[in-house]
Amino acid sequence: MLKAELSDEEVFDKVSAFLMKHKQDYTGKERDFILKNCLWGRRSSLVTDILRQIYDELNLLEEKENVYNQFLCILKQNFDINTDIVEIGGGKIPTLSKKIAQRQTHGTIVTYDNKLIIPKISIPNLTLVKRRLLLNEQLKAKMLIGFMPCEGTETAISLVKRNRLDFMIALCDGTGHGEDSFLSPEEWVSSMIYDAKQAAREAGLGEVKKTYIKGSPYPIIYNRR
Repeated sequence: MLKAELSDEEVFDKVSAFLMKHKQDYTGKERDFILKNCLWGRRSSLVTDILRQIYDELNLLEEKENVYNQFLCILKQNFDINTDIVEIGGGKIPTLSKKIAQRQTHGTIVTYDNKLIIPKISIPNLTLVKRRLLLNEQLKAKMLIGFMPCEGTETAISLVKRNRLDFMIALCDGTGHGEDSFLSPEEWVSSMIYDAKQAAREAGLGEVKKTYIKGSPYPIIYNRR
């Protein structure tokens, strides 16, 4: 949720200024959508990624309501983040990867997305790759993560099996993203959990567990060896 102390006008002005600065990174359609819906975060913590990443970048979110912080907390409770990690579907702004990289004392994180905005200021242990991960990738990592990677979810599950990686993936509704879109959100989530369990079993990754971010109907799935 957006910080209560920020007025609607302040939120609009900050978002507008951000879009002016990054005009080349967003299409006209995207900019129109963002400005039209920039107060969506007043009603819910679960907003579309193109908005929630800008919210985080501009420090507009309540700390406890920030879904990236919640995911990171769950990640740290179950895994050591001081290792080599790959993120699939990082979005335009690699929000989650930046948070992890800033907290790592050793290890690296590599983020893949074909829409990435490459910042001018670099973080030594964070690598940004502006393309999609492929199904046949050989990953030099110990873990794969994804925060609602949508159409990348099936790719993620295939990659953790192929590379025998620990994983944590926050699922979304799965509809309208080109993956089994004839399924309902509930059916799609169930199919992803089934595929993850099968992949974990075949790759010797242990059990597949699930948990939830506050307010989200869609689970986070991860393995436990």
